[in-house]
Order: sequence, then C-alpha cells, then structure tokens
Amino acid sequence: MSVLCINNLTFSYADKPVLDRFRLTIPLDGLTAISGPSGCGKTTLLRLLAGLEKPTQGTITGISPERIAILFQEDRLLPWRTVREHILDVLTNSHQKDADGWLRFAELEESANLYPAELSGGMARRLALARCCAYGGELLLLDEPFAGVDAERRARILKRLSQQRVPALLATHEPDIAKACQRQILLDGPPLTLQSR
Repeated sequence: MSVLCINNLTFSYADKPVLDRFRLTIPLDGLTAISGPSGCGKTTLLRLLAGLEKPTQGTITGISPERIAILFQEDRLLPWRTVREHILDVLTNSHQKDADGWLRFAELEESANLYPAELSGGMARRLALARCCAYGGELLLLDEPFAGVDAERRARILKRLSQQRVPALLATHEPDIAKACQRQILLDGPPLTLQSR
C-alpha cells in the first residue's frame, strides 16, 4: 500500500501561520477523515495537497497533484448545464455510458434534467460530489462533502464511496462521517497540529 507523506510543511496567509513544520503520513487506501474545528487549517491542507497553494517549506510525497481530484467547499456548478451534463462533462468518451451509475451513486436519477437553480442545497452538494468522483484520479480530496445532505442519505452515499477503488481524504467536522471512515485524524489549530487523544 502506498502512503502520502507530509514532511515539515509550512504555510501562511500574509502573517497568519496556518501550518508550521506540519508532519503527517496517511495510507492511500479507503476513506480517511481529517476532522477538527472550523478554521484549524483543514481546507488549506487540502489545497496544498492538490497543488493549489505552494508551501514556504516542506515536502509532499506519495502522489502527484495531477492525479488528484478535489471537491471544494463551494459546489461550483455551471448554471447552464443540467445534472446529467455536469457528469458527462468530466467523463471521457469511452466512459459516457457510466453517467447513469454516477447519478445513482448520488441518488439524483430523478433530477438528471434539472439545472442547478432547481436543486436544493443538499442535491447540489451531491451533484458536486458525484462529479468529483466521476472525474476520478488516484486520490479524492473532499472538503465537507456532505454539507446539507440528510443523515440517512449521506450514510448510504458514504457506503458507496467506501466501495470505490479510489482512496479519499475527507475534511469534515461531522462525527458520524468521521466514524464511518476507515481511519480518523484529529486536528487542531491554527497552526495545524495533530490532537493528542
């Protein structure tokens, strides 16, 4: 099993340190929850892993940003594209036939022809998650993937997510989501630190 290694990672926004020589090793297998209070640095960590921010110090090894798919906290849906079209947009020609499967994954089959303005907040979140998973890669970075999704539905989707072959790192503050993952990493900050249990 490969691992993601974060070594001495340091990053600041202006004069506010978010990570200071932060270290962490994560198995690239199954679902890993990173949880901690809002503002502790979880989102910044995901952005660094995805290559969207550059650390001032330290290294990330084990996976290339080009092989990562990221789900942002914002849904980032295109108002002129239907639910189905959002999924088709990220599938290669040979995988267009998989669109219905991704709609079932997110329980959006009945909403395939709706536009984002016609979706509830939870439906939009499920679409953004399905689009990220359909895009794929070797690692999924999911920032609050179930915001606005009811508990029973998110439990079903989490189970489906755990059955995918692509490992995922979920940033969440929801205890039930974290407990459903194979492993949980408790964080505090800023600057980002590992919580002692």
